[in-house]
Amino acid sequence: MKLIYLLITMTIMTNPPQFNFGSKNNTDTWRIVNDDVMGGKSNSKIEEKENSIIFKGHTSLENNGGFASMRTLIPKGALKECKTLTIRFKSVNTSRSFGISLKSSQKYYIPYYKFTFSPKSDDWQELTIKLSDFDYYKISEKMEDSMPLDALEEVFNIALIISDKEEGNFDIEIDYINFE
Repeated sequence: MKLIYLLITMTIMTNPPQFNFGSKNNTDTWRIVNDDVMGGKSNSKIEEKENSIIFKGHTSLENNGGFASMRTLIPKGALKECKTLTIRFKSVNTSRSFGISLKSSQKYYIPYYKFTFSPKSDDWQELTIKLSDFDYYKISEKMEDSMPLDALEEVFNIALIISDKEEGNFDIEIDYINFE
């Protein structure tokens, strides 16, 4: 059922992606990918609330691990005309760093783009990020200064990731992620 919903969503999505979360909005297409795909021991899950989702879990550095993520697919070209991303979130983990990544390849060694942020308090915060401020990464290492905007034509995967090289519990509650 989730695959059918994803295919329908991808087919009809012509406007910039808008993810307004909650028990009846946009959560079915998001999936968890943790470092266990490469032998790590981190774990995470998504919990739906009435008007938001909570991404939480535990990152482990065991077996060269250390990341947890929630991801979704979008149609290639959906970000082509976008200039910004706005996320509304809160977290009790103000010492942890989260990232939003944009990928244009399924191969882990192909570079991707990421913007890293840290919650400043446990209250709701809204962060608007210029897509040109996303950095270029390859296997968690920063490669170049920023993403060229023409790269947005190939992006098909959006992820919220924690990979801050720290072990421990994390959580982040998200109201929405919107592109404009």
